[in-house]
Amino acid sequence: EHQIETFAACAAKYFGGTLAGRFLLTAGLGGMGGAQPLAATMNGAACLVVEVDRDRIEKRLHTHYLDRMTEDFDEALSLIREAKTKKQPLSVGLLGNAADIIPKIASGKFLPDIVTDQTSAHDTLNGYVPAGLSYKKALNLRKKNPKKYVRLAQASIAEHVQAMLKLLKKGAIVFDYGNN
Repeated sequence: EHQIETFAACAAKYFGGTLAGRFLLTAGLGGMGGAQPLAATMNGAACLVVEVDRDRIEKRLHTHYLDRMTEDFDEALSLIREAKTKKQPLSVGLLGNAADIIPKIASGKFLPDIVTDQTSAHDTLNGYVPAGLSYKKALNLRKKNPKKYVRLAQASIAEHVQAMLKLLKKGAIVFDYGNN
């Protein structure tokens, strides 16, 4: 409910009351983040959600909070581009790490109109998964070497935030929900 209102306020303030024909980029489908794709599509957006945990994407598909899933970056952008062009609401979960994907989008030509985040960046040990490792390897490292894990997570968070700031400079509306 909070996200529906947040996206509606963003639509009212910046986009004439609707997110139809707008590309909303976000990350994180756990806990609070799970409602993001539905909140986005209820406001008309084409929403790409980056999530590192396949189970979370599948859960959101099963509960109909998410429309599609892909592991392919180009397919994800193609689906979003088509929905944006047709002004059709669509949510796509892209299996990947936000610290890898968001910088890639920020360096490309097809840019989001809105960027937000629902990863657990405030919890570097148990919440955020560092880039450059498979999800399974990251979970093993978390147990075996928590100090190294936190160091890698902090570096990934920095990359993720730098990319969000780059998108802000390129004209996107960028905000978070107070999750650091």
